[in-house]
Amino acid sequence: MENTAEQYFVQTYIKKNRRDRLLFELSAEKRRYDGLSRFCHQAGELLDPAKIIAAGDDLERRPEFLRFVKHHDDTCYVISPDYEMDGRTLQTKDAVSLAAAFYDAVIIIGSTFAIIFGEPMKGGRDKYLLSE
Repeated sequence: MENTAEQYFVQTYIKKNRRDRLLFELSAEKRRYDGLSRFCHQAGELLDPAKIIAAGDDLERRPEFLRFVKHHDDTCYVISPDYEMDGRTLQTKDAVSLAAAFYDAVIIIGSTFAIIFGEPMKGGRDKYLLSE
């Protein structure tokens, strides 16, 4: 796999027994979309629970999340099943703003954290703040 940000994300935030499959899917262009889509539908099952510091469909409105974003305004790498968002590099606050307004799943990878916006579904949208 060429993208070290994606490797970092998988090795740091995904349960050990699920890493190989996700890395395999993300590494092949033909499997990437399906792998990202599957991940976004099953994020709660694939994420290492010890790395989740906040979660919920209202995450981007919570004061503690807003403080976190303000204090961690890194340059982030964005991955998404949507080709317009996939592979972009943005500041944390800009990535979060776009992800919140976007209709597809978005994974924002910072230097010591990750933020996941799942696909909008009936009943809400799963969102996670992860940290090392």
